[in-house]
Amino acid sequence: MRLATWKNGFWTLALLVMAVLLTAGLCDQPTTSAQDAALQKANSNKVYIPKNNIELDNYNSRQKIADDPSTILWCTSAFPIPSSPLFTIPVLGKLTSSTKRPFSTATVNTTSANSYSPELPGPDGMYGASDAYRYGFTPGGIYVEWSGSMETYCTTQPTVWQRQSTTIVLVPDDKLVLAQQRCQALVVSKAADAAAQCQALLQQAVGK
Repeated sequence: MRLATWKNGFWTLALLVMAVLLTAGLCDQPTTSAQDAALQKANSNKVYIPKNNIELDNYNSRQKIADDPSTILWCTSAFPIPSSPLFTIPVLGKLTSSTKRPFSTATVNTTSANSYSPELPGPDGMYGASDAYRYGFTPGGIYVEWSGSMETYCTTQPTVWQRQSTTIVLVPDDKLVLAQQRCQALVVSKAADAAAQCQALLQQAVGK
């Protein structure tokens, strides 16, 4: 037994030595002067280290908006048909992905009686991935988002659209802004007919 153990240890040591020699040989391969210059330049690069948490601040700001039940998103879109007119739909709260759910559907069976889910919920306590989207904030703190196969533009402030212009100017619509503020107050007060009053206020603001 001792002899076998010694032989096994000897061959293990020999393999380790060979691996070290092979690695050293690969590392000692000569480089060209151009490669040396490139490595020297790469090592001397001064990489800027961000001092602010802008990505995290954007994320937290978006989560605060998504967590406010009185938020109204004004989402403008159009059908993927040439010359299709734009239409705007006010969305109360937030847009929710169809893949979001309050439970996990992925399970792994360890025994006949036990199982667990490898899927973890997100910060909102919901399971499932969100559809791809992009979001940000205007300098005035207005939240905007683009998502879906149908091009969609969502913002927390109603805007005046200039269809014939290639430039989108964020100009608030005073009548809609006032109607939105009144509607939000109704939602916060939890009035029994808040939905009906909101609908009437918004229709009146657009002259319908």
